[in-house]
Amino acid sequence: MRMIHNHLKVLLVVFMFVSGFVTTHVIAAEKNRLTIYQVMQRVFERYPSLKISELQVSQAAEQRKQIESQLGWVLNSTAGVSHDLTGLGTPSDSFDVNGTLSRTLKSGSSLSLSGGYRYEDSSLAFSPLLPNPAQTTKLDLNYRIPLAQGNENLLYQEGLISADSGLELAKANQTITRINLAEQVKNIFYSLSSTHAKLVNASDAVTRAKKLEKFIYQNFKLGLAEEKDRLQVKAQLRSKLAELSALELVWQQQKTVINRLMLEEWQSEFQPVFTSHKNREYDLNHTLHQVKMFHPSLRISQAQIEIADSKIDSARDSKKDNFDLVLSVGARTSDGDNATTSVSERDWAGAVRFEYQHLFDDKGVSSKYKQAQLEKNIALQELKIANDDIEYTTSGLISEIKVAKLAVETAKQKLESESNKLKEALQRIRIGRADTDQFIQFQNEFSFAELSYQIQKLELSNRIIALQIYSGELWSEFDNITERKAANLQGVSP
Repeated sequence: MRMIHNHLKVLLVVFMFVSGFVTTHVIAAEKNRLTIYQVMQRVFERYPSLKISELQVSQAAEQRKQIESQLGWVLNSTAGVSHDLTGLGTPSDSFDVNGTLSRTLKSGSSLSLSGGYRYEDSSLAFSPLLPNPAQTTKLDLNYRIPLAQGNENLLYQEGLISADSGLELAKANQTITRINLAEQVKNIFYSLSSTHAKLVNASDAVTRAKKLEKFIYQNFKLGLAEEKDRLQVKAQLRSKLAELSALELVWQQQKTVINRLMLEEWQSEFQPVFTSHKNREYDLNHTLHQVKMFHPSLRISQAQIEIADSKIDSARDSKKDNFDLVLSVGARTSDGDNATTSVSERDWAGAVRFEYQHLFDDKGVSSKYKQAQLEKNIALQELKIANDDIEYTTSGLISEIKVAKLAVETAKQKLESESNKLKEALQRIRIGRADTDQFIQFQNEFSFAELSYQIQKLELSNRIIALQIYSGELWSEFDNITERKAANLQGVSP
């Protein structure tokens, strides 16, 4: 009897400790009840990797400006003085200034305006009829039209497409980062929710076991229960207390992980709130269309195909010969004094010329063309794989949701059956018509059915959230939460 009395003391201390811990946890958690949407929103607002992806998008957006600047005006100028010997071996001093303002057009043509001024003073004039010192000026307008390679400025177009596709890739990668983070949060949240459901279930089981122990003890004192009945209920209580302690350890570990993602204090308490979703049916074709419009894997492949197409066009253009038409028109002046009089000449200048260049060794440009073709073929294969993945994953999630709904309904019916069985057993044990071990078994079966029902609901919600992440519907849920918050702040019902 003394040994039993000591066991009772230890059992009471353990129960008081665990009960107190759970009660404190529940009170603290009630102050911070969070749904999965609220947890994800906190993570997305604070997690550093998302900040990095936003900076990468901003960085990619700057690339187009660099490409567009290729069509801007460019000024080149030179100026200098010199003292040198002329072709006749006589000393000469000179000063000259030259400048060119040029730009390339979207069509591939180029336009340039050039001008120059030269002053030259030779110690010995070549001819008494030539001015010495002499001042000359020239002004030319040149227009170059590529008739073969460079026509339509495909290199510039490739740069624009590459910049735009690079921005699209950065945005797609940002979405992938968000999806991966959402998947991580989802898995941790539902593991935590499952642990919380088990914790509540175990706590309820402890309460029921304690009530049963008290009932059996009273019957034992009245001679209506045997010693084995007391031992059975004590073993049951110890088992449930041990299960509760183990679950509390798992809860603390998982809570620390999710607090880390939310950048909260590691010991912050909160309670995961089950999100009940509308009992809607998912149409496969509509959902597939929604996923394909959103999912970044398709956008990445499409962007890579566009880049490859632009490289193919550019490489094909590089295989052409250079054949340009150059038109120029300008003005010339020459001023100075010769041996007898002052000289001042004015005239215009003009020219039409063709420039041709042929590359005999075209292995380099041919290799560039083949590489671009291979790059496109790879992107097309990746696009097919992405399409197949989307179809299989979407179909699988919708199928899993349908099965999970049936599992929830089955678990609910099982719980109702176990509840009725336990109620009937409770009535029988009160009048002494039921064995203690059988009643304990019924309690355990009811507890298992109750937990199974909660877990099945969580599994269903888990798959629905997975489909929302995959289809992009999750971000609409965030927008709805933001709108509701704004409406509540304004005192308006959304």
